[in-house]
Amino acid sequence: MHTKETNTRKIWRRLALGAALLGLTGCFPPSALDMDYGNSVRNNIAQQVVNPAAGFNPKPALGLSPQAAANEQENYDSTFKKEEKKKLDYQITNK
Repeated sequence: MHTKETNTRKIWRRLALGAALLGLTGCFPPSALDMDYGNSVRNNIAQQVVNPAAGFNPKPALGLSPQAAANEQENYDSTFKKEEKKKLDYQITNK
């Protein structure tokens, strides 16, 4: 009988500890993603207030030429390539 009471107490302690830890998770500060949540929607709404007829403009927004964009993309992609290790070719001479 003693072991059954002890096991029951252990189970209740573990459940209480789990509930306490679950309750403490609400005390953590919000992450950067939570702090930024909804800003894109608010930005889009603000842009519509500034110029509500922007969607009816048939002229596209101006940007880079296709060649300049391709060059920029190539430069960006090249930053992720691993550099090859240079082998040092030298001779050791015994005097």
